[in-house]
Amino acid sequence: MPTVHESVEMLALREFVTARDATRFDGMAKGNLRLDVTHCNLVQRWHDILFSEDMTVMEVKEKLYRHGGSSVSFQELYLRRGGGDTIFLMDDSKTLRYYGAQNGMEIHIKDLDPHSISKHGGLEDVSQVEKYVMPDEEYDKMKNTVRAIRREREAQAAANSAAREGDTGEELGGTHAPYEMTAEEMAAAFPMDGRCKCEPGSRRGSIRYVGSVGGTKGTWIGVALDEPQGQNDGTKDGKRYFECNGPKYGIFAKPENVEVGDFPELDPFASDDEFDAVIFFSALHGPQQVACGRSRTWTSRLAAPSPPLSPARFGLDLACQYSELLRRPALHGVP
Repeated sequence: MPTVHESVEMLALREFVTARDATRFDGMAKGNLRLDVTHCNLVQRWHDILFSEDMTVMEVKEKLYRHGGSSVSFQELYLRRGGGDTIFLMDDSKTLRYYGAQNGMEIHIKDLDPHSISKHGGLEDVSQVEKYVMPDEEYDKMKNTVRAIRREREAQAAANSAAREGDTGEELGGTHAPYEMTAEEMAAAFPMDGRCKCEPGSRRGSIRYVGSVGGTKGTWIGVALDEPQGQNDGTKDGKRYFECNGPKYGIFAKPENVEVGDFPELDPFASDDEFDAVIFFSALHGPQQVACGRSRTWTSRLAAPSPPLSPARFGLDLACQYSELLRRPALHGVP
């Protein structure tokens, strides 16, 4: 099995990269050279550095000082002409043409300075560079930092979470401000078996308990829901406070999240049109008429619009049906 370097894909990539190697120096001006440069103390190498055939070895050293940082007086240059042929550029007055330099060859720099800045990774090993570390106390005082932004977001998230728990009033283990009402006011405002609606979700049910709940502060309203949309069955920590139909039919809510009023049990089989008709009719004629509407004596006579209709067309059609209903109340059993 061929290795990675012998695979067809790698060979094709090599051919693509080296396709113009044989002709890449054809456009060079006469007398110019492109040479690679390496350094004895550095891992990096410089490719195709531009030289002139008439540059002396001393001029080459001065040029390479700006690349490797080695002092001219401590440089020894070697010309690697390929195939193991390496010559020492000993005479600083001789030119590159004299030593037979050609495009693609390599000049190697040997740094003789025992205190050279490039020695032991001085120019490449960044771990040797002393880095400034800001104290945590000073960093905490700065604004618009990552830590400050994260701290603000965490505080905002905690505040939003506390606000949501306070709004729902269903986290019995939470801390809530006491509801300023006397026992007589609570009994009058939340009568036993009175119909109510709990937020969030507009969940309907009957009040079955008003008072404190063990391990929590303040007054709680125990509601037996019409549908299993609660959190318990009327018990808290093994103690029963009221009876309800079963699991998830009970809920403990804060008084500010309970609205007492005429909230009859919803018919689960009623269509959306019938439910809208009940709400509309109750608003016009009072809660005593809701029973007539819920008996489906008149709601069943409402013709549902033929879908699909736009919201505007549906509202107009429904309003016409309500208008017809109000013109003929006796027909639908309304006194």
